[in-house]
Amino acid sequence: MRAGKGIGILLAALCAAAPVAADYKASYARGVKAAEDGDWVTVRQRMQEAVGERPEAAPKINIYGGRWEPYVPQYYLGLAAFNQGDCATALAQWRSAANVNVIGGLPELKAEQDRNTATCETRLAQQSRPQPPKPEPPKSGGTVVAPDGDTPKPNPPKPEPPKPEPPKPEPPRTEPAKPPKPAETPLAQRVPAPLLEAFRAYLGGRYAEVVRLNPDSFGEPRARAQAYLIRAAARQIQAELDNSAAGLDAARADIRAVRAANPALTPDPALFSPRFRSLYSATR
Repeated sequence: MRAGKGIGILLAALCAAAPVAADYKASYARGVKAAEDGDWVTVRQRMQEAVGERPEAAPKINIYGGRWEPYVPQYYLGLAAFNQGDCATALAQWRSAANVNVIGGLPELKAEQDRNTATCETRLAQQSRPQPPKPEPPKSGGTVVAPDGDTPKPNPPKPEPPKPEPPKPEPPRTEPAKPPKPAETPLAQRVPAPLLEAFRAYLGGRYAEVVRLNPDSFGEPRARAQAYLIRAAARQIQAELDNSAAGLDAARADIRAVRAANPALTPDPALFSPRFRSLYSATR
């Protein structure tokens, strides 16, 4: 898998020279290098950092030293999800407006994306298809043909095995039986559906949808804190895109609401950009 002619030569030098608080170009270059190495966890982390700094894709940007390469972080987020078996997220990234507007002009990447899209659509269709019922075993009895060609004779049913005697009841135990452990609830049932959809919209770069989320609609404090956190991150990115001081103030207000609902909650570096994490730490 190639990310564009020439970019592989520059990646090692760029990764070594980039500071800790790297800008989106350094994060993007590291993500492309990780994709070449098949390190999909790192690809997902670095491309999310790049999207947090600059969500718009571009046919070409100056990556390093005057070298111009395609900037398509949503494509790589989808590629990482595809290789991790998450077809739903892969299709959401590839079909996002930011990716669709640029990927059509990159034939090599578009061809690979189309192949993987077809594979994902087939997988999802197979998962939703109902399984055929298992054939029932043949019943005992029937007819067999006599060796001399005479009239078929009935095949006698096989005798049923004798039924085992019922076990003798055990005397009652003096110790009380321990209650069974409750079954683990799946993640999709533990996380409210609107909050799950807000995270998908954030990862897909649809920040305006996330800003419309109402965290106060969640009664459970942890879910409400998560809702304020994801809305704060979306507001911070949208404010920087619009150069809006009021938008940044709204993001800070959401961060204060996160701390009030769950003081121990902190932004995950794999999901949130360095700029947002810096704003989160500075807001009291």
